[in-house]
Amino acid sequence: MSGVAIAGCLMGDARGDTLEHDGASFVVYRLDPKAERLELFLLRQDAQRSPTFAQLERDLNAQGKRLKLAMNAGIYEPGFRPAGLHVSEGKTLVELNTAGPPPKAAPSDPTPNFYLLPNGVFFIRQDGSAGVLATQFFANAGESPRLATQSGPLLLANGKIHPAFREGSANRLLRNGIGVDSKGRVVLVSSVRPPGQGRINFFSFSTLFRDRLDCRDALYLDGDISRLYVRGETDAEAPRSNFFAGVLAVVESAR
Repeated sequence: MSGVAIAGCLMGDARGDTLEHDGASFVVYRLDPKAERLELFLLRQDAQRSPTFAQLERDLNAQGKRLKLAMNAGIYEPGFRPAGLHVSEGKTLVELNTAGPPPKAAPSDPTPNFYLLPNGVFFIRQDGSAGVLATQFFANAGESPRLATQSGPLLLANGKIHPAFREGSANRLLRNGIGVDSKGRVVLVSSVRPPGQGRINFFSFSTLFRDRLDCRDALYLDGDISRLYVRGETDAEAPRSNFFAGVLAVVESAR
């Protein structure tokens, strides 16, 4: 990865940054959702298109726009369908998923991450304020968001780490997630590549948000496929990336 423009300890109003935590490296971007508009795209695949950052960039270029930032959103299912709620520009494209874990073929089989309850929803309201709520609370909160993505597990709920996470777990993988800090800013985080530099377990990923990034609420989005692109910082232009369904993005004029 090319160097991020600002490196160090996330001081002041820095937005793009790199950060070390528990032996792993991360790209971090913070934004004020009332000043910098975060959007959520649902990518599709067909004979002419692949669901990547680079394809989204080409689509935007045709409209005189380009990506300033892009990061994959919540977990998706086969066919590039989000596993849970997907709201874009106030339109619900996939409904909230309140189902429990699917049956296991064997008792020792792991629970899929999305169903490691509680899972949760990251959302931005019509007034621009952002939040993260456990799915069961979001379902009864009466929110009508402009943007929402559901995933799981929930990393932090009011500062408390998910009860299933264990400190020192050997399950270290690439991860990305999103939180809201005490100033109301959206905090986007993704492991760096190559993979050996960004692997972390769920417990430490949660403490990254809580102890280093001032978040009391945060949501895991996805694992090894994850990527955070910041124009001119992580890459000179939008990379091809892995295939994604939902993509969180900040868009700017290409002129």
